Amino acid sequence: MGSIKPAIHAHPFVAVMFNRADQLKTILGVLENRFGSILSAGPIYRVSDFSDYYEKEFGDQLQKQFFVFQKPASLENFYQIKVWTNELELDTNPGTRQRILNIDPGYLEPSKLVLYSSKNFSHRTYCGAGIFAEITMSFVHGDFTRLPWTYDDYYWEDNRKFLRDVRTQIVKMSRNNL
Repeated sequence: MGSIKPAIHAHPFVAVMFNRADQLKTILGVLENRFGSILSAGPIYRVSDFSDYYEKEFGDQLQKQFFVFQKPASLENFYQIKVWTNELELDTNPGTRQRILNIDPGYLEPSKLVLYSSKNFSHRTYCGAGIFAEITMSFVHGDFTRLPWTYDDYYWEDNRKFLRDVRTQIVKMSRNNL
């Protein structure tokens, strides 16, 4: 029998979809107030280069960028961050129920990238408060590997390179803290 251990810590991750740079700047300030400083930011890219899923809601100029935060967070109840980001999305456009941003939170650790969702599916595990978790990509043999449900933009080489580089930083940071 294995012994029960305290919750592990991992680096908060968010993917932010936005139409205007000022929207991104504003939301990053809010996210940094919650998580602390950003460790690294991925490339900005057009969502429509990978999917038209969001065009009806956000238009065809939607952009996206990944962020990983410097300070690891305890994963004990961390899934509740999805409840907070859902509320935050609605708060960015007061007086309406229409989103102007989409924030996909999760965490990055050396072995995987995990995302939270409010949608159930066969590969997602229920966490609580209506939130599910999925391993979006695993790190195997020096790279992040595609799983059957991995979105194309996450597996895009530029984003995988970003995640590999951040993973290297995280591994070095954890070695220095031993």
